[in-house]
Amino acid sequence: MGMGPLPLLTGDRVPVPAPTLAPPRACSPRPAPSTPYMNMDRRVPQEIGGPMALLAAAENVTGLVLDDGNDDDNNNPEAFIKEEPSSPATDDDNKPAKMQPMKFKSPSPTHTRPPQRLLSAPRPPPPRPPAGKAGAAHQRFKKHMAKGGGPSRVSHLKQGPGQPSIPRRIDDWEPWKNVLYELYITQNRILRDIIGIMETKHNIRATPKMYKNQFARWGFFKYAIKGRPWPKAESPTGQSSSDDSLDGAIMLSRDDLLHADDGSRSMQAGLTAVRSFIYGHVDLDPSNRMAEEVAGFVDPCYRYFKVAMDLFDLKENLDGGQILRLAFLQIERKMSNPTMKSFSDLCLLVPHLLLESGRKDILSAYLNYVSRLATIKYGKHPVAELAASFAALVEDRPEDIMRYIMLLSRLNSDTIAALPGMLDRNRQWAHNQYLACQRTSALQPWGGNKDRHDHHMIRLEAQSVHWAQKLIMDDPESDEMATQWLNRRFEPEFGLRCEAYLTRFKEKVARDEFPAVFARMMECLYVGWLYDYYETAQEWDRAFEWGRRGLELCTDEQYAIWSIHLEQLMRRYGRPEEAEDLERKRREHSWLEKVRLEVNNLSIA
Repeated sequence: MGMGPLPLLTGDRVPVPAPTLAPPRACSPRPAPSTPYMNMDRRVPQEIGGPMALLAAAENVTGLVLDDGNDDDNNNPEAFIKEEPSSPATDDDNKPAKMQPMKFKSPSPTHTRPPQRLLSAPRPPPPRPPAGKAGAAHQRFKKHMAKGGGPSRVSHLKQGPGQPSIPRRIDDWEPWKNVLYELYITQNRILRDIIGIMETKHNIRATPKMYKNQFARWGFFKYAIKGRPWPKAESPTGQSSSDDSLDGAIMLSRDDLLHADDGSRSMQAGLTAVRSFIYGHVDLDPSNRMAEEVAGFVDPCYRYFKVAMDLFDLKENLDGGQILRLAFLQIERKMSNPTMKSFSDLCLLVPHLLLESGRKDILSAYLNYVSRLATIKYGKHPVAELAASFAALVEDRPEDIMRYIMLLSRLNSDTIAALPGMLDRNRQWAHNQYLACQRTSALQPWGGNKDRHDHHMIRLEAQSVHWAQKLIMDDPESDEMATQWLNRRFEPEFGLRCEAYLTRFKEKVARDEFPAVFARMMECLYVGWLYDYYETAQEWDRAFEWGRRGLELCTDEQYAIWSIHLEQLMRRYGRPEEAEDLERKRREHSWLEKVRLEVNNLSIA
């Protein structure tokens, strides 16, 4: 399979700043210190409340461990907690409650309180119960009141301002039924996260047992539902996989997980990590739903790995090692501000590329590096959890890892598609990624022929070309050709049609009727389409002609990818002299010297 050119916005790469953890984008301005929304009293014990406790709650909500930098904004917990109504039912005064410090009295050595009482509002210690029969009657009365059998004024003591509400009766849970269904069933959050969200966002405090009992009353069950096949249970869009053998064998019930081996638990942890990241990314800033993820490239990390693998196949190990080192150094930049695209690159595309290339040793090193880097940078984070699940499978069940990548990409696609307000291009990008994984799993088993790699996943990078031309050209004819090229389903007259379109485009550029900043990029794009068409049609004279023209427009790692691909085809189809000439020019290309300098600079930094 040929690989079309990757878009070139300019001849030079835009410099990327040094890796640093960017603070989340704020959805609304922070309240002033005098605002009663978040009044943090220094008298609050650190283990009970105060700024660090609120910061920990924010970490539970966002799924990120916030960087402990020197910037005051980064250290201010208010920056990471959004202003939202504390209850779906509006209060009488319609004002946010003020948080008061909580005081606790040391329990008496002769009458110890149960730990659950710490969750309720502070009360004066109860009087010592009388001895004998009177004491027994007193205890029965207390149990009766705890079950809600007493007057409502006892079970519904008025909460002080800012104190968390504790749902003690069934009716107290009803206003939160839809919220909890969304968190527990639709978003498939774990109970620990739900408790943190409800306490931080909605000021509702309850024990895990209280939540479990209420979920059982409502019939909120996620596992082992009879008559509900896994694809419908796990796919928010209701779409099922064409490969039924992959279902069920991966998704495990709760009882299965208790007795499953470590590999099965790792796979389940990876599935949960995909959802956790996507929902956490959207919760952090709702505008991320409309963020442009795929039109144009953010960084060349994936293509660096691709060039390194190609050079290793050619036994050019020294240059391949330099580029591989640069690819590893780029990972920290990619992780400094994770997006849906960078999460996909780190956890799906690069592992897929290394696995398809048959480089198990590099794959293991990559997964361990990503897992440890994410843990050091963020603590508990979906990237670290997913990389760790991959690492466990590489060691214990390498035959399942390609199917596992396909399953993760499917879950990633379904989760993104189900989010309301998501940009359509992002939905299509995630869906095409799943289709590419599915084709790879069907056509090339793990550990296949190392002499020939189709690299289906690099077609995903080519999607950026499709969306970029759609945004820049805004031309139905160009969009139609882009769709044929992206799907590799060319009409017979595609070559003549695209050549005529390219001629008209150049004439428009010469007349200054097209923005010069995009002219080189679009020319490279159409040349790549023509090369891919003639390669698919196996018209090698025309293919090599357009391939050499594409090389003249490429720079950096794009030049290396194209040149290596052409060299292999020229040797395969009886043009060894042309292949040697391309190899000599590639080895003398200035990009390799730039790689060495950048590796040294990043290593020092």
